[in-house]
Amino acid sequence: MIIDKETEIFLETRVINNSKLHHLLDPIELRAERLRQLKEDNLILPKVYKIENINIKREFNKDVKLRFYFPKNINKKTKTPLIIFFHGGGFVMGDLDTHDFTCRSICIESQMIVVAVDYSLSPEYKFPYAVEEVKDVLNSLPNFENDFLIDLDNIFVCGDSAGGNLATVLAIHSRDKKIIPIQGQILIYPCVDLTLSMRSMDIFLQGMTLTFETMDYFIKHYLRNSNDAVNWQASPLFAKNLHNLPETYIFAAGLDPLLDEGIAYKNRLESFGNKVSYKLYAGQIHGFLSNSKYFPKALECIKEIGKAAKSMVVKRECK
Repeated sequence: MIIDKETEIFLETRVINNSKLHHLLDPIELRAERLRQLKEDNLILPKVYKIENINIKREFNKDVKLRFYFPKNINKKTKTPLIIFFHGGGFVMGDLDTHDFTCRSICIESQMIVVAVDYSLSPEYKFPYAVEEVKDVLNSLPNFENDFLIDLDNIFVCGDSAGGNLATVLAIHSRDKKIIPIQGQILIYPCVDLTLSMRSMDIFLQGMTLTFETMDYFIKHYLRNSNDAVNWQASPLFAKNLHNLPETYIFAAGLDPLLDEGIAYKNRLESFGNKVSYKLYAGQIHGFLSNSKYFPKALECIKEIGKAAKSMVVKRECK
């Protein structure tokens, strides 16, 4: 088993500090603890050209908060590709602030507009509420095409962990013309199998923030019942038809209970003839991307995400 030095230090520090385990906190306590950690990290935020916070109105449902990030070199005369980002957190925690550093960094590295989605969390809003919510968000993007000069030919979905789950589901819905076209998907240690049956679920190191017990906690809060675990909109690995999906980049962590399901999803995508690129950060743990203060590889991964997005841009003749 490969373990990077910064990973060892992070895990040892959590053990020494007797850091709280996610699954031993109730959802409200967990969210507060994550924000406390974020405040304690006191990160110096990368500067982007502009940020706008916007609410999306949904008929008969609660509004959805979006945060748009604009790169410094944005051309005010030509349209710019957009990455829509869904944060991780087991469908139970996470918001626009927990991944603010990450989204700013992706905006800078990709030189694209990034929009973060503050989708509804469980257990207050159980599956499939968040799925329907993010579908509506995708379909709202054309409303901003002219004001923000968004290139609707180049929309990319991106997310880590639970956010990667939502991104994969959206890519399938896009293929089925249920939402606007998606040009590519960028998945960071995506959660795509909620049955918890993969062998990598046995991966355990003292101090890890994600374990089998943590995943079990998250899923019990997210799903309505055990049957939901094999619904493809909860576990996209089980989708019957994965033909004609957008190009996919998957970034994985070697010390991650979700490792095997990411590999399985890569293999299924390839078996259906899709173009897939896969990169493993062998000595990293789940969650390293959004903990850049402790994991230098996070910044390397963000650069790779920027390159991936740029590589998938298609240029079409002016309409």
